[in-house]
Amino acid sequence: MGNENFTRDWATYRKGFGSFESDFFLGLEKMHRITSLQRFELYIHLVNEDGRTYYALYDDFKISDEDNGYTLSLGKFNGTISEDAMIWAEHMKFSTFDHDNDKDDDNCAVKFESGWWYDYCALCSLNAPYSPYLRWRVAYNFYLLKEVKMLIRPKEEMKK
Repeated sequence: MGNENFTRDWATYRKGFGSFESDFFLGLEKMHRITSLQRFELYIHLVNEDGRTYYALYDDFKISDEDNGYTLSLGKFNGTISEDAMIWAEHMKFSTFDHDNDKDDDNCAVKFESGWWYDYCALCSLNAPYSPYLRWRVAYNFYLLKEVKMLIRPKEEMKK
């Protein structure tokens, strides 16, 4: 479990922060530049409170530019976790405490102490503090998480 504070402003999320050896956020601008070059997959590794591991895989991960709020695109979902909690984050602009882009009356980034692609607050909140906000919603329950890793790799197109 890391100690990085994810309650950061827009400029810090744009630039990125943290340590590659522990918790970090690559940076919205870097993610946009990387994902605008070619197609990428997003792999999310999740470990719940009981130590069970799950994954979610998205086949077309992209982050738009800053003028479009670093909007998230994911593509198709596959994985070992039963439901796609990120569906509510897809096509959302990134929100921080000083850039409230979610649809909720409250500022979700303030409520959940982290920047994220919020819709109506935290069906999935993977930058939040470990307890109680780091979570993935399935049906009417939440997986409370103790570990999350988000990894991207170039999408290998099927050869015809």
